[in-house]
Amino acid sequence: VYYFSNGNRYDGLWYKDYQQGLGTMYYYNGDKYIGNWEHDKRSGQGKYIFSNGAYYDGSWKNDMKNGHGLFCWPDHSSFTGDWVNNLKDGKGIYIYSDGDEYTGEWKNDLQNGYGKLTKKAGDTFEGNFKNGKIDGEVIIHYANGSRFKGSYKKGMRNGPAIEEDKDGNRFEGSYIDDRRDGRFVEKDRNGNVTRSGRYESGRRFEN
Repeated sequence: VYYFSNGNRYDGLWYKDYQQGLGTMYYYNGDKYIGNWEHDKRSGQGKYIFSNGAYYDGSWKNDMKNGHGLFCWPDHSSFTGDWVNNLKDGKGIYIYSDGDEYTGEWKNDLQNGYGKLTKKAGDTFEGNFKNGKIDGEVIIHYANGSRFKGSYKKGMRNGPAIEEDKDGNRFEGSYIDDRRDGRFVEKDRNGNVTRSGRYESGRRFEN
């Protein structure tokens, strides 16, 4: 056992004055790391337990989370997937504390790329994400049986869209910043036009 001047304590293997191989570091702030070391740095498989109850169990390189691993937060949210230099980067599954779940691609610690967000209530959002928000083409299946197919930008509906209720009735139109805007038609389940007109900033005008 080696005691550091800053209050840390290391119990494990050494090689030529380096922490090398399996070992446990007890940090002065109450954190603890159990796992592999290489040249005094966390490297390989290991588990880091924070004093607040959070923990990371997975792959390390150069003292940082690198590779595949599981991180659990005190609020019971968790991420299982790929890490690059302590950031979520690659593919992974994030489970939110409220029960929502995102499965898909990550970059720079945020949802970036193709993914699927499943809400606890049953709604699902599947499509492209950018910096943590839906951005691009998306298909939404609502728990009540209806669905939305269209474009999102910065987390809001923007562009052409098709909406269909559980009975097959359709709305074809467009959105600007989450409000219907522009020409629209509504059709029954057989494709017959039932209504048409336009929207202006969410206000409806029928022909």
